[in-house]
Amino acid sequence: METRFLFVTGEPAAALPLLKQRAGWGAVVSATSFAVTAGRLHRPRNTTDDFQGVLYFADVRDKDLERHTLRLLAEHAIPCWPAPELLLAASERHAALARCVAAGLVDHPVVQATHTPTPQLPFPYVLKVGEEHRGEGKFLIQSARDIPRWEGIASMEPFFQGTSVRVLLVGERAFGARIENAGSWIKNGPGASVEPWTPGEALVAHAREAMRVFGLAIAGVDYVVNAQGFHFIEVNPFPRVGLSKESLAAAQVRFGEAMEAVEREARGR
Repeated sequence: METRFLFVTGEPAAALPLLKQRAGWGAVVSATSFAVTAGRLHRPRNTTDDFQGVLYFADVRDKDLERHTLRLLAEHAIPCWPAPELLLAASERHAALARCVAAGLVDHPVVQATHTPTPQLPFPYVLKVGEEHRGEGKFLIQSARDIPRWEGIASMEPFFQGTSVRVLLVGERAFGARIENAGSWIKNGPGASVEPWTPGEALVAHAREAMRVFGLAIAGVDYVVNAQGFHFIEVNPFPRVGLSKESLAAAQVRFGEAMEAVEREARGR
């Protein structure tokens, strides 16, 4: 059957079983460029594509391409879940952090500035540049010699010793993961291992508030936990949902509902 709807996914195990159950859906598992011609969503130079709607749940490494696609979906009102405007707001690293600070979710100093060789926080601190996630664009600043040059805005926060954890929220369900990485101070970078972990009520409540700020139905909220409490790091709008069989099943239920919603909206256009 002709593919009329797209599931943009970075986690095929979550998407493929659903695609077998719903006619007209296809998966996009890599960064793909799109265009819109006369209201028709299609791949460039493809004259037969006519995609009617999108479920977008993939952290694309090429952030310029990701932003282009999300803006395209928003500008042309292509049925999409989650709403592309919400994904844009949550995936822009520095603007999202500023929004969390304004919402009172961050209880530590945060500095956002253009390039300066002058240390902005007591050592050690973390400098974040660019818009990438997955631990990319992070520098541990232990002296002024560690400060790199950067373009645009960078975010700076204290470096917290402790346990790196994620609260995965899928609708009303909450799951937890502890992230270990013996090879790097960046726990969610290459070489990371993840194991189930049970978050406390206060942490889950804080994570829900962070998810609410961005209007998301699924989110991964990252923290460092130590003897002083928990320290908010960031919200990820495209978390890995297969932390456990239970979290995967919960996400697939939510994805199935979203696919139905996208189809209904497309029929009403």
